[in-house]
Amino acid sequence: MFSCVLLGVIIPAECAIEQRGPLVSIAGGDHHILNGENCPGFYYSTTSGTYYESLELSSSEDGFIETGDAVYTSKISSGSTAFFGKKYKVLEDGLLSESLVSYGSRDLQQGNDFDLGNGYKLVLQGINGDYALLEFQKNFVPITTESVEEGSKFNFKTRIEGTEYVILEGTLDKVLDSKDPVVRLTSVNRYSDTPLKVETGDEYGKFEVTAVTSKYIELKNRMPIRLQFGDYVSILDDLIDFRVADNVYRACSCNMTRDTIKSYKIRGTSLAVNRSDSSPDSCTWTADSFGMLFYDPEYNLSTESLELSLDAGNDWIPEGGLVYESLPVKVAYNNPEMRDYWEDWFNEGYSVLGWNGGKCASLGSDRGIVNILLDEDEKLLHPGEEYDLKEGYTLKVTDLDSDNACLTVFRNNLPVYSSIISPGKSADLGTHTLLYTKELNGVEVPLFSVYVDSVIQGEELSAVTLKYLLHFSDSPLGLDYGKEFGELTVVETYPKIRLENKHAVWAGSEIEVTEEIRIGRFEKKTSGNLYVTFYPFMNRVENVESILPSSTLLSIPVMSIEEYLVGI
Repeated sequence: MFSCVLLGVIIPAECAIEQRGPLVSIAGGDHHILNGENCPGFYYSTTSGTYYESLELSSSEDGFIETGDAVYTSKISSGSTAFFGKKYKVLEDGLLSESLVSYGSRDLQQGNDFDLGNGYKLVLQGINGDYALLEFQKNFVPITTESVEEGSKFNFKTRIEGTEYVILEGTLDKVLDSKDPVVRLTSVNRYSDTPLKVETGDEYGKFEVTAVTSKYIELKNRMPIRLQFGDYVSILDDLIDFRVADNVYRACSCNMTRDTIKSYKIRGTSLAVNRSDSSPDSCTWTADSFGMLFYDPEYNLSTESLELSLDAGNDWIPEGGLVYESLPVKVAYNNPEMRDYWEDWFNEGYSVLGWNGGKCASLGSDRGIVNILLDEDEKLLHPGEEYDLKEGYTLKVTDLDSDNACLTVFRNNLPVYSSIISPGKSADLGTHTLLYTKELNGVEVPLFSVYVDSVIQGEELSAVTLKYLLHFSDSPLGLDYGKEFGELTVVETYPKIRLENKHAVWAGSEIEVTEEIRIGRFEKKTSGNLYVTFYPFMNRVENVESILPSSTLLSIPVMSIEEYLVGI
C-alpha cells in the first residue's frame, strides 16, 4: 500500500535571518544539486572555495520527490568534512568534532592569553631563541605544555571516551624574542571536545543515515516530499527549507537561522573565470543564482541583475563593466476594489521592482522608489489590538458597533487617519476598503489600504476580518541621474533602473557594488592556469551578542565575527 507523508509546512520565524538560495524548478523530471557553492546554509570557505556538502533532489512528478530521491552527502577530505552547515574534523568514521575556532593568522603576546572559547585558552609562557613554550588550558587548569620551534606545527590533545584526540592545532610561524615576547600563529583550529557520533540508521528529521564511510556520510529522505503552490516546507530540518511559488513549480531554497548567531555573509553562486587566457571574462547573477536578489513567489517575479566584466589580461573592471539593473513590472492589486484607484503610477496596480534585494514600488520616472512594507492576505484584528505596519505606523480597531468598524492608522502613537467602514455599505473605496493616501514626490500614493471583509461583535468574540493589507513606505529613495551608490552611478531611471561604474575599478579585492551588495573573490592555480572565483554577497546582522563561543560573559575569543562564521 502506498502512503505519502507530507513534510510539515513551517512559518519562518520573524526574528530569524532568511538566507535565500538559488531558484530551482521542481517540475516532474527535474534534477538539481544544491551545495556550498550555490546555496547558503551549507558550509563554504570564501578563501579557498572548499565545500563538502551537497543535496541532490529529483522530482518524479510536479512538486513530488519520492522516498530516497533526496540525497544529502557529506564528503570527507583530508580529515575534514561539513555536516548540516558546520565544519568538522573527522576523528574516526562517523565521529565528528565541530570546528569552533578557525584562524588564518594571529599574534600572541606573553600576558595576553588566546581565548579559544568554552573555557579553553592558549598561553605563551615564554620564549627561548627560536622556541616558544605554549600552554593549553581549560578553566585556568593546564592540560599540557609544549615547546615549539619556529616554523613548526603544533597540536594539543584531550581524552574523549578513553581515546586521545587532537582538539587544537596550528603552526608557530614567527618568534620574536624581545622585551615583550610575541609569536605569530597561523592556521589555528580548535575543535569541540564533545564530538558528534553519526551512525547508519540515525534519523535527522525526515532523513535517515544510509551510509557512513571513511570517504562520505550519506542521508536519504525516508518518506516522500510534497511541494505544493505557496508552501514553505522544511527539506532538511534546521538547514534547508523551500518556499514554493504560488502558480508555477519553482522553489527558492532558504536557510532560516535559528541559533544564537545573528550575523551572516549571505552568498550567491560562485562563478570561476580563467584569467590565464587572452579573452575578456564576465559573470552575471540574477535571482536564479543569487538568492538575496529580489524574488516574489506570488508572481514568480524577479527584476534585478548584476554583471561583472573584466578586461583581458588584468584585474581592472573597465568603465561600464560593473552593471546593476532592475526593471519594474506592473502587477495588479490583490484587493479588487483597489483596481478602481486611478492615480498616477498606482493606477489599477503598481510597478514592483527589487532594490538591493528588497521589494519596492516605483514612483515613476525620476521620482524614486518606496519600500513595500506589508503585503498580507488576511488578518483578524481585535478591538484595542495594535497591529504593526512598520516604520512607526500601527493599525487599531478603535470602535466597533454592530456592523460598523472604526479603524485608525497611527504614526508614532499619534492618529493620522481614521475611517468608519461598514462592509458592503460604506468605505473609502468601493464598499469594503479603507484607503489612506499621501503625496510623495508629487505622486498620490495609496500608502495604506485594507479590505474589511466582515465585522464580528459578540459577547465572547469581537473582531474585524481584514484582507489584502498593503502598505508602502512614506520615505522615498531618490534615484536621480548621477547619484552614486558604492562603486556605481545611476545612468538610467526609466523604463529601468541602471547603475554603472563611471571609472575603472580594481577587482583584486572585495568590491562594494552598492551600499548593500558586495563581490568577493579568491584565486586558485590549476594545471598552470589561474582561475579567479567571484561570488556576490550581502551582509546581514541582527544581533551580534553571544555570537562567539565563550565560557563567561567576559571571556570572548579575540577573533573577528567573519573569521568565526566563515572559517578558512
